[in-house]
Amino acid sequence: MPVLNGLLGKFCVLAACCSAILAAPLAESSVEYGTDYDKSQLSTRASGTRNDPKDAFFNIAGWENIAEEDCFAMLCLMGGNRVYQRVSTANGGDPHRTESGANLTPFQSNQLATRHTSQITPQTISAEEFPFASTQQGGVGAILFPATLAEQNQQKNAISAAYRRTGGPGYNEWFKITFNGAPLGKFCRALHADPQDFSVCGNSVQSTLFGIAGVILADFAYQLVNTQGRPFFFHHAAGSRKGTRGLELNTTVPLLTGDDS
Repeated sequence: MPVLNGLLGKFCVLAACCSAILAAPLAESSVEYGTDYDKSQLSTRASGTRNDPKDAFFNIAGWENIAEEDCFAMLCLMGGNRVYQRVSTANGGDPHRTESGANLTPFQSNQLATRHTSQITPQTISAEEFPFASTQQGGVGAILFPATLAEQNQQKNAISAAYRRTGGPGYNEWFKITFNGAPLGKFCRALHADPQDFSVCGNSVQSTLFGIAGVILADFAYQLVNTQGRPFFFHHAAGSRKGTRGLELNTTVPLLTGDDS
């Protein structure tokens, strides 16, 4: 009997300890579900409207030079605007390439004299268009720059990836451009700065582009001039030659104005 009483006593002590442990509140619960939880910390996804654009991140690895051209256009010619609207259909950008003059291949060697354009290097035979043809702002009034086919192909893949990314802009939605994935050049750093740095937009600012030092990018920004005759030609959209034909500095023509909405 003394042995039995001893066992019962130990059992009671153990039961009391277990009850105390089970009754104690879990510290984890107070952290995860406590009244101090701030619901305002939950982020809301952008709606994709003009006043609430989605963030669109474009990996510029492999097309850093074209990215600099685009940043120059946004910063120096479009007032630092980084918000644009995607076209409404998969083929919605096709007419823009005609309207901007990109389909005229103005930087091909056999077109330079006719179109009044220039190359940065003999390899910059492709036309970079900004705003992108895949935006509602592309087309009439877009700025064209000479670029390489290799970088254009890399850019095409990057733009498609940015649109397909979860949370990326769908058709007709507005988005804010952010370039990442590689070191930013002079104009892209100035564009992404807060506040933006417009001091780099001078007519004589030099850069290294496509392996060439001392490039004045403003001299390679072109815009299509719609004339009644043929062939269409281009004039300088920026720099000290703004408003003149590329090969005729004494000929001034009115600048086109695109839809900035």
